[in-house]
Amino acid sequence: MFTETQLKDKLQALAANDFQLSPEEDLDALLAGMMAHIGSLDPELRDDLIYMGFYNLIQKKAVISADQMKMLLSKVLSGEGMFYRLGEPEGNGIFTRAFSTLLLPLILIAHRNQPFLSLEEVMQVREGLLRMVREERDRRGFVEGKGWAHAIAHAADALDDLAQCVEVRDDVLREILTEVRAVVCISDTVYTHGEDDRLVTPVIAILRRDLLPEDEIVRWVKGFAGAVTAVEGMPARLYIQGNVTNFLQALYFRLGWAELSGPLGTAITGTLRKMNRFAGN
Repeated sequence: MFTETQLKDKLQALAANDFQLSPEEDLDALLAGMMAHIGSLDPELRDDLIYMGFYNLIQKKAVISADQMKMLLSKVLSGEGMFYRLGEPEGNGIFTRAFSTLLLPLILIAHRNQPFLSLEEVMQVREGLLRMVREERDRRGFVEGKGWAHAIAHAADALDDLAQCVEVRDDVLREILTEVRAVVCISDTVYTHGEDDRLVTPVIAILRRDLLPEDEIVRWVKGFAGAVTAVEGMPARLYIQGNVTNFLQALYFRLGWAELSGPLGTAITGTLRKMNRFAGN
């Protein structure tokens, strides 16, 4: 097994060669080392080398086999990956969880391009990802000295790619919408690192699937107002209102740019007005 120093040296050399593997490369050992150190507190190793290594090997070079990607997926969906110390409010475990989660988009995109996962395996991704979204308590974005945590943003990216899988039908799309609204409607902090836009992206993917009735999406939008007005006391009310306002405004403009607004645009503006005490001034 690679130490962090050995892995960093190895990946730096591969990066300098555009991640071109030699015929003698032991890819299984390399992947195992990358997974073992995916939560490194060294942001260069974690972000620039391990994650970018996975991106290059899975997406650009397409040298990782279906069996190897299934091995990676099993590690992601385990207590060594997405569920490592899941539920702790803050701690270094966030880096393992967040960057394990960020592998899901790479694996799901590869699957959509050339299917290799069974329906059962896609549903395992759905089960694990929704669990992670429900139970993640660390909302930090950028952590000084350690780099990006950003678990909620990474989960949003994975939800986007999950929503685009043909195996995912209307029942799972509804679950995704439910969890998106729940993770937006938190009242203990305000997202400040672009999480609102990232969480809009799976919603756009769901709308593009055109599997859910428009009136159902309208009701989902309107439900945000009730979540806000149900919270009393300060600063909790301001926190949840800020999160919902940022999310709905991002959704409004993204729908317009995608030419998908229509009744949804009206529902969003009505919802924002309903929860804003200054709307009548």
